[in-house]
Amino acid sequence: MLLIALAFTLTVTVPPQGAQPPTESLPTQSSTSDSGVGRRGPKEEQKKGEVLTPLTAEESSLNLRDIIRNQPDFVADLGFFVNEGFGGYSGGEHVARKGKKYREQSQFWTFIGEIGKGTVQLYPDAKAYDEMVRTGLGSVSETLLYPQSMALDPSVSFTALGTTDVSGHRCLKIEAARDAQLAKTFLYVAPDLKNLAVASMDVDEHATTTQRLSNISLDVPDSLVEVPSGYKPIEHVRWVRLTSAKLTYDGRPAKDFRVFRAPGGELFIWVDDGRYPWTYICRPDQGIVETEFQGLVVNREGTYIWQTNEAEGFSVIDYRSKSYHPTRNVEASPNSLTFKSISYARDKAMIEVNWK
Repeated sequence: MLLIALAFTLTVTVPPQGAQPPTESLPTQSSTSDSGVGRRGPKEEQKKGEVLTPLTAEESSLNLRDIIRNQPDFVADLGFFVNEGFGGYSGGEHVARKGKKYREQSQFWTFIGEIGKGTVQLYPDAKAYDEMVRTGLGSVSETLLYPQSMALDPSVSFTALGTTDVSGHRCLKIEAARDAQLAKTFLYVAPDLKNLAVASMDVDEHATTTQRLSNISLDVPDSLVEVPSGYKPIEHVRWVRLTSAKLTYDGRPAKDFRVFRAPGGELFIWVDDGRYPWTYICRPDQGIVETEFQGLVVNREGTYIWQTNEAEGFSVIDYRSKSYHPTRNVEASPNSLTFKSISYARDKAMIEVNWK
């Protein structure tokens, strides 16, 4: 479904025109600093032959926290590569930051938002926007799009390691490390671009993520980080939680579940039993059940409704259309329904829901 793609394309999407993922990893640290001794992540690799130019007296005296805290506005193409040891993936997007406002755009979606506030998804073809989306930045792009968050964290220490060339810019390499954590971030800031962080490397025990900016401009029009004039809010449907609902999975009371009902009688069911949590949408009047995107129903802040204890949720209206592979195995009565779980072929597990 489209919504599934939207939730995943940040990390696997083909870069938009002009955005190129990094073709090679950035150089990693070849010697440890005082703040990094004994805290190297298991996956951090030494790159033999890397040469960092020693710091000048002026560079050694810089206030690194201030440099990261006072990043300039910019618009650029962001490319990334995630190395998971056994493999990896890459992608890219077009990004902009102006003050605390930002924009993330790929060929599939466009998000604009403000740090500490909300995020809006734009639908240019429909000239519409959706305010009920998750607040925050993409997990991959956050380091370069808003590195200021690290400068505002007192548990993060900064160490200047030397200077090196990144995409034609002479950059100061800065290590950012959190107290008692193996994970580290390396930022490459370019003095000729007002100390903009133009590249980064995040290293932890699971993966190494490199990012690089290209086609950089420090001139950011307001229009890039605002909802365009003439756009209208997208239509939402209100779902109400059935607080009296009881659910059994394979004949046993479910450990954790949520049941919500739409105005048309459809039921959104999330159940955390079986091998994995699964989400279903049931259409009792048609005797149909479908597996559904876990984020179909959200609260007003865009958080998946099953992650909350709220009594109402909201969705866009496309849930009214059946999926390509509906299953006609629902036994329904006015206050109950029974259907096969997604794992029925393996374990014969049935799901039964009752409510008052």
